[in-house]
Amino acid sequence: MKDILILDCTLRDGGYVNDNNFGYENISKIIKALNNSKVDIIECGYIKDDMKNYSQDITEYTSFDSFQEEQKDSLKSTKKYTLMLLGEKYQIENLPKSKSKKNMIRMTFHKHNIKKAIEYSNIIKEKGYKLFVQPTVTKSYNDDELIYLIKEINKIKPYCLSIVDTFGEMREKDIIYYTNLFDKYLDNEILIGFHAHNNLQLAFSNAIAFIKKMSGKRSIIIDTSIFGMGRGAGNLPTELLLSYLNENYDKKYNIEPLLKIVDSVLSKIKEEHNWGYSLEYYLSAIHSIHPSYVINFMNRKTLNTNDINKLLNSISYDKKTEYNSSYADELYNSFNSNRINDEKSYIKLKEIIGNKKILLIGPGPTILKYKSKIEKILNDKNYITISINNKTLYKTDYLFISNKNRYENIKMDANDKVIITSNIKNKSSNEIIFDYNKSLSRQIDISDNSLLVFLNIISNITKEVLIAGFDGYSTNKNENYYDDSIQFILDKNYALNLNNFIKKNIKEYQKKMCIKSLTPSIYIGGKK
Repeated sequence: MKDILILDCTLRDGGYVNDNNFGYENISKIIKALNNSKVDIIECGYIKDDMKNYSQDITEYTSFDSFQEEQKDSLKSTKKYTLMLLGEKYQIENLPKSKSKKNMIRMTFHKHNIKKAIEYSNIIKEKGYKLFVQPTVTKSYNDDELIYLIKEINKIKPYCLSIVDTFGEMREKDIIYYTNLFDKYLDNEILIGFHAHNNLQLAFSNAIAFIKKMSGKRSIIIDTSIFGMGRGAGNLPTELLLSYLNENYDKKYNIEPLLKIVDSVLSKIKEEHNWGYSLEYYLSAIHSIHPSYVINFMNRKTLNTNDINKLLNSISYDKKTEYNSSYADELYNSFNSNRINDEKSYIKLKEIIGNKKILLIGPGPTILKYKSKIEKILNDKNYITISINNKTLYKTDYLFISNKNRYENIKMDANDKVIITSNIKNKSSNEIIFDYNKSLSRQIDISDNSLLVFLNIISNITKEVLIAGFDGYSTNKNENYYDDSIQFILDKNYALNLNNFIKKNIKEYQKKMCIKSLTPSIYIGGKK
């Protein structure tokens, strides 16, 4: 009998959202709820052999046996469950033989590891596990590569081979194309699976297209997660597809236990780790690239969306599916490297500064609290005052900008004196322009933070710099800027890394010149 099966991967793929840290009690609750809903297969996490800090709160296990022992109470009435094994990151010799033919493993891998994946698949089956094969980014394969993979899989005879829409880029025409190809070449006894991501908000409609195309032809498996929990745009919501199957295919799934889990567990996680439609994952889908490239470029807050699109178009085909941070940095800096000869700009800036001291004003909220101190310096003829990357509430002698996005959104007055970098433009009669690439801070790494860029420019011009309003980045939207109109939210890890990076760079500059802060700053003194 041909059947439509649902595999819920909340505890595995959903774990990208919270680093798999659901908490032991929540893991048990989710397994029990899925079992009570009559979902066909429950994917409960990962098998890993490199676990340094094992915890019952995390859905990562050293073996099937350790998982079964840990969750024995919640698994009592659960008929089918699986764990995922990352083919590239697991030493297959560490996998023990299965104590039951019912134990399932889903083995996932990237295209460049096909031969290793085939070898692993054979070993997993030989060790007695029911095997699912989950090749990532189906659209990255050409027909010959897919047909080769399918024919090799036929020799192994796993339980299921999946079509995987890793970047959520597939449309209905793609679903029809790949189901036709899989159905033509895949052994009839092997189930076809479908794993959707929701970058284009098409996961549900694509699943329906898949069901309609395959219904009655062979048994299929569709991956889902409760509440659509998953990295970025999320996955196909379990409760949504179960309702559809109940209404249209006479299924008898129970939705209520899942809705209770949304209320009691997942809503709280979503408040802290949001998922759902986002521009980053939309761009990832339409460019067929790993989302981390988009996140890298967008997190810098320096480019407009049009420029980011150009950058994404420049990513080479062989780099698209696996993220390479060094390559992303090279692309970004190359894109901005509008090289110029800026010798005259250095001479002009030296003449402007002369023997005067420098006050650099940032946009942090402390510039409101310490207004009297700042105004005292502004009235001191011994100082040149420069606003960095923003027109603050103070009238300064100059405005320095190295962020193209910010430059395009600042309303300039005719009498504003402006210093820019060549990534913005390389010719101007009114502005002093410095070579962008040469101005990047390189003491510890590459950074285009505007404060660091300007410190790099003046490091051989002056010996004394005072800064104000460079408080340090916070994940709290209201703590980054004095003006609500320019606030934005930063990811916790990104904010922490950025703060540490700027602090280290400033320490390097302090070896060459005296840098003090007029207002509280985590970069100098350690407190806001």
